[in-house]
Amino acid sequence: MKVRDIAAGRAGDKGDALDLSVVARDAESYALLERTLTEGAVQAALNRVAPGPVRRYAVPGLWALKFVAPYALPGGVYASLHAGLHWQKAAIWVLLELEVG
Repeated sequence: MKVRDIAAGRAGDKGDALDLSVVARDAESYALLERTLTEGAVQAALNRVAPGPVRRYAVPGLWALKFVAPYALPGGVYASLHAGLHWQKAAIWVLLELEVG
């Protein structure tokens, strides 16, 4: 099963930071995501598109996990050398395609 089978995702940016959120469909799915999507696992997955540290924030009341990758967009979204102005919007798919369970 993939993350996308049990959750929705959203991506954005704040300055040079990549901001990704995964929201589970129910409490059971949230528990599975919380166990599986550790900072280390997400950092390893994102390393292909945004090398660097990842910080995880749990929002259990919303069944959500938020991941922030500071410095992923050097100089901010408009100055970053990554292809495409809003490539970070597609970065959420790196997480949604991960296997869980």
